[in-house]
Amino acid sequence: MKIIAVDDDQISLDLLDECLKQGGYEHVTLMPSPMDVLKTINDTAIAYDCILLDVDMPGKDGIQLCAEIRAQMRYKNTPIIMITKHSDHDAVERAFANGATDYVTKPFEFFEVLTRIKIAERLVQERQAAIDSYVSVQQSARKKPQLLTFPHARRDHVGQDEPSQEITSDEIMSQSVFQNYLERVTRAENCEAHLVAIKIDRIDEIFANTSAAEFVEFLKTIAAALKKGFAPNKLFLTHVGNGIFMCATNAHDPRRAIEIEQSVMDGLRLRDLPDICRNYLPVKIVVGSSLRLKTMPKLNFNRASKAALARLENRASPPITANVIAMSN
Repeated sequence: MKIIAVDDDQISLDLLDECLKQGGYEHVTLMPSPMDVLKTINDTAIAYDCILLDVDMPGKDGIQLCAEIRAQMRYKNTPIIMITKHSDHDAVERAFANGATDYVTKPFEFFEVLTRIKIAERLVQERQAAIDSYVSVQQSARKKPQLLTFPHARRDHVGQDEPSQEITSDEIMSQSVFQNYLERVTRAENCEAHLVAIKIDRIDEIFANTSAAEFVEFLKTIAAALKKGFAPNKLFLTHVGNGIFMCATNAHDPRRAIEIEQSVMDGLRLRDLPDICRNYLPVKIVVGSSLRLKTMPKLNFNRASKAALARLENRASPPITANVIAMSN
């Protein structure tokens, strides 16, 4: 694994060097200044597999540099881990909003840094496997008959029965990155996070009557509409499968659920949607009640996700008055 680490603090850089050596990483570049990083990463013949960035650096802070690296097509999906002394909610939110994959606070433990790099390495492998699988399905689909369930059905994802593949884009985080974000932000000082599950109604019928490319674009369109519907509050989201999005926002009034649903559906009327949605099956969005998360030592992500999904399924139930739930182990 080829790694570049950037930190203007030489002591921190030396510690990172020792940490990475202990982890068995030999192809490591250390840079004390952010000013030449873009040139370095783009001039190398073999792209870096993981990037470690300090936040507070002279001339250009790490979060700004993270956004600039993420804008390079070559590094659009490369894991970028922020290593910083800042542990407040706003810093974590700003880092992930600008493309960070993970977040480690100083002073750091070698074990934690190496663990986060291993997670990043697995993320790269999973993404490549997903791309290979997608290409394989597309090639296979060209040789098989189409599945028709509505007039003009165009499912070319033959052989896949569930709309459960992971979708990522500028609007949609991978599930691993979303989990990283939520775990980090709930450790932050003065955390105020709300977890909301949202589903697209009758997603199986939409999936069965769109091509693979159309279905992916449809989910991206929904994600963009959700972000607009939650505005002015910031929204981070991931697609967990079967037309369900798990969303994290810095503020959410449960009484706005219907208002958000209507706003999203109104916005979708102005967007390019698959034929099935325009002609036969208008899109319906269901927004679950929010689960409020406060600062805690360690978030139990699976438990929190299940609680948010339960609130989605029971949206019609009377309002839940206990709006703060401890989700630590």
